[in-house]
Amino acid sequence: MKLKELLKGIRVKKITGPIELDVKGITINSREKIPSTVFVSIAGLKKDGHDFAEEAIKNGSVAVFVQKVLDLPDCIPQIVVDNCREVLPILCRNFYRYPSGYFELVGVTGTNGKTTTCFLINSILNSAGLKTSIITTVQSAIDDKLMKFDRTTPESIDLNRFFDKSRSENIDSACMEVSSHSVDLHRVDYLKFDYFVFTNLSQDHLDYHKNMERYFSVKKKLFLKENRDIYGGKCAIINIDDSYGVNIKKCTDLNVISFSLKDRKADIIASNIKNSLSGIEMNINYYKDQQIKIYSPLCGYFNIYNILAAIGVCIGMGIEIGYIKEGIKKMSGVKGRFEKIDLDKNIRVIVDYAHTPDGLENVLITARTLLQSGNKLVSVFGCGGDRDRFKRKVMGRISSEFADFTIITSDNPRTEDPRTIISMIEKGFAGKQSKKYIKEIDRKKAIVTALDMAEENDIVLIAGKGHEDYQDFKDRRIHFSDQEVVRQWGNK
Repeated sequence: MKLKELLKGIRVKKITGPIELDVKGITINSREKIPSTVFVSIAGLKKDGHDFAEEAIKNGSVAVFVQKVLDLPDCIPQIVVDNCREVLPILCRNFYRYPSGYFELVGVTGTNGKTTTCFLINSILNSAGLKTSIITTVQSAIDDKLMKFDRTTPESIDLNRFFDKSRSENIDSACMEVSSHSVDLHRVDYLKFDYFVFTNLSQDHLDYHKNMERYFSVKKKLFLKENRDIYGGKCAIINIDDSYGVNIKKCTDLNVISFSLKDRKADIIASNIKNSLSGIEMNINYYKDQQIKIYSPLCGYFNIYNILAAIGVCIGMGIEIGYIKEGIKKMSGVKGRFEKIDLDKNIRVIVDYAHTPDGLENVLITARTLLQSGNKLVSVFGCGGDRDRFKRKVMGRISSEFADFTIITSDNPRTEDPRTIISMIEKGFAGKQSKKYIKEIDRKKAIVTALDMAEENDIVLIAGKGHEDYQDFKDRRIHFSDQEVVRQWGNK
């Protein structure tokens, strides 16, 4: 492709050098050694890509997009724009020629439930015989061929490359998590979404967004008419038991399929719910006069919402009810999402990714409802470093309220002192009896301590890291898996 073809739809302030060059790729990584790429100088949160343009040229870039003219060789074209980050998705769209427009694309956004909802949708579509792609925090794949990304929602280049590959594999439909960061940082701009799901909104990422109003305003962008040319969209599947969902329903221009456990006016409603450790049985009423019976091996009321969201998407897509039932029944779980681990010693262990106040409360309440009379619920959790500090005390209070005993430990401390994080969580236990919790900075020891104190039919909930198989510290990343620690203990 010629460089000048990449400029379609971009407001250029100035061009220095020739634009008849052949371009074979786009990069934001100056260390990538790929010939004939254009380097886009992203001004990031910690580093400025403009400082690495010279390195990119040495490694094969033949042109650069910048926000200011740099001191570079005259033979290197510099395309000056207002904002390189906003320009990047347009470049990707142009280079890969709108790849996501060749199949139906579902975007799932919200604080909790995104991953499980994506897996449920994917399972239903596969049951209907459709070829699919999926992008989630836990796993990404094209027609069951696993792919690896570094972020919950990858950069524009990675997304467009992924969807270009999906197009070449003749995918029928794709489903992806859409994080607030990806919206705010323009990673999902100019993808052609057909369906948007809103699961819920609760406190998270306030280290980045600063307050709930800003956090919500970013999520809301996907649903507003004024942004339709950026995100696409024809239908919204919305949880109206969430006040933010109600807000979105009122302001969106998209066709709406609402779901609820409480509002009998919703389009999709669950009733006659039976919830146990072995799974969920319930009736689903949709469009008021139609009903189906659903069985899912998942458990917990929060998973009922995820199931309703998936049903809403697939009804909107015209998938037959039989395939919807089959797909839900087949989806047995997601690693690190209320993952049940059976131990010979009759201790029930649940590993969950819950790392927000709402997420922790939901899984603790669910675990409590599954607890047999006379048994106890032990909670093991910590909070990540360099992230929202305001939620730490709140999560401590929640665990003190819903767990019989808590072991406060480390999560991913990153550059923070884990003792400081633990002490901030401990403040949520103010006024509580000291017998209700202990502190153990070593996560492995914390898990082992919880398992050692558990008795038959007790439940141990290990929260925060879920599917992750590492721990991040200031100067290193180590291998660490909650599941592995549990199974090693069980095999002793």
